[in-house]
Amino acid sequence: MKRRLFTLLILLVGLSCKCQVKEGFGLFTDHDLYTSGENILLKVFVPSNELPGIVNVGLFNLKGMQVSAAFLEMTDRQANGYIHLSDTLSSGCYFVRTTTRTSATQTVKEVYIANRFSGLSESGIFLRPTGVVPIFDVPIQTLQVEGIEKSYKRRENVHVTLRFSSELLSQTDGNLHVSITRLTPGFNFSTFYTHAKPEFSRTVGNEGMIISGTVTDAGTAKPFNNAIVFLTVPDSSPRFQYFNTAENGRFYFQLKNYFGEIPVVLQCFDPERKHELKIRLSNTENLLASLPDFETIVFPPELREIVAKNVEAHNFSRIFSQLQLKEKPVAEAKAGKYPFYGVPTRVVYPKQFIDLVNFDEISRELLQGVRFRENNHVLTLQLFNFQRNKFFDEQPLILLNGIPVEDIQAIRNLGTKEIDRIEVCLSERFYGNLQFPGVIAIYTTKSDYSWLNESDSVLKLRLNAIEPPSILNSPTDNNFKEPDLRRVLLWLPSLKPEPNMNIEFQTSDVRGRYKLEIRGMGRDGKFFYKENFFEVN
Repeated sequence: MKRRLFTLLILLVGLSCKCQVKEGFGLFTDHDLYTSGENILLKVFVPSNELPGIVNVGLFNLKGMQVSAAFLEMTDRQANGYIHLSDTLSSGCYFVRTTTRTSATQTVKEVYIANRFSGLSESGIFLRPTGVVPIFDVPIQTLQVEGIEKSYKRRENVHVTLRFSSELLSQTDGNLHVSITRLTPGFNFSTFYTHAKPEFSRTVGNEGMIISGTVTDAGTAKPFNNAIVFLTVPDSSPRFQYFNTAENGRFYFQLKNYFGEIPVVLQCFDPERKHELKIRLSNTENLLASLPDFETIVFPPELREIVAKNVEAHNFSRIFSQLQLKEKPVAEAKAGKYPFYGVPTRVVYPKQFIDLVNFDEISRELLQGVRFRENNHVLTLQLFNFQRNKFFDEQPLILLNGIPVEDIQAIRNLGTKEIDRIEVCLSERFYGNLQFPGVIAIYTTKSDYSWLNESDSVLKLRLNAIEPPSILNSPTDNNFKEPDLRRVLLWLPSLKPEPNMNIEFQTSDVRGRYKLEIRGMGRDGKFFYKENFFEVN
């Protein structure tokens, strides 16, 4: 009991500060109750003191462990997206949390997820947070909704007009969010703030998705100073970054303008080649700052029936392949005209010549200025330095599909059938404060990195970068000889406010009570809303 009172006191003190309201994120979802396999639709309003960049949204269980996440691109201090719910999620209460890696405030919303195979627990009880102070938005009266009726038939076309006063328009900051969703009677969860220790300072910025971690000495497990960490995004024109660690062994990279799932390779090296190193990523699965206390709640009597109907509707949607969302095309940032190592001295396409079975033959026959030799079972590769008219003493930077290669055994058995092209730089090259005694970049026909073995100093990842923008599928996109089981009739997360706004939607086959909701953010940092309700019979 004392712990609950202490937690409540801390939250009340924090929320009483005027700056707390302005610094908090506005987080809104389409529902409070979901079925595993569905999507949680998200709308985020970003406070004015946040830098432009990426908003992190995570789904956490009651132990504070992250089970899913999304990185949303911030545009005009707003972000839109969704979190897909895995079929493996167990039934229970979860938290949706939004923040940035540089923010000291987290906005948290409760949701309930029912597993579509097991449904609700037989006990009829579940845990809910207690002792939290919910965020209450301001209802607005100067926004008029015209044309909304008290009830509609199924699959009826509806036209609604929103009328904004000039005063409200002048006080609105950014776009509006307009949605129409089916209500779950007697089942409403709260949204609240928590405080967090930022992982990065604001000087780092939020310009892209951040990948961070630590390099340690494999022998002593202590942080390693002055390690070089390479990050490569393999591609036909590879993206490359590097980082020199300090005494704490920490590194971080920012990935800009990457959407969807991308391959990433991380490698760490001791420049003096005296120590074996180990690289590990930061634990980003426990970013929920603090967990509240919990209390036992009994399911509302009608909830079991509602969950059963939701599960049935979701299963029908899967059977008929009815997608809730469709991705909008997005233009990813193109790589530079030349790769990071600059304009190559020579580009060779081995397939244009006779068939050569390995790289030894290719280097001898096709690559002028490249010396690939084996002496006493030791392979060496050197490039000719035309500026000094002799071979470099050190090994050049060797890249295979854009990934730096330490063990040149990886390229030894590559012949003309495996290689698409070879780019050779026969002069000293610089990238930041890195200096390379020439560069040889080999691009294979498969363009993969299966040759690279994972080790303590190497990580091969498939990362979810920025979530591609998506929109709600409209009824015209579906075959309406099939059942229409939509619970979200309208989802317009970025609607530019105007004095008169016309909105059209079509009701579905799902009977029940629906809510038309308009949300926005004022220039004072507070969030406002307008609600209207109707029935579908």
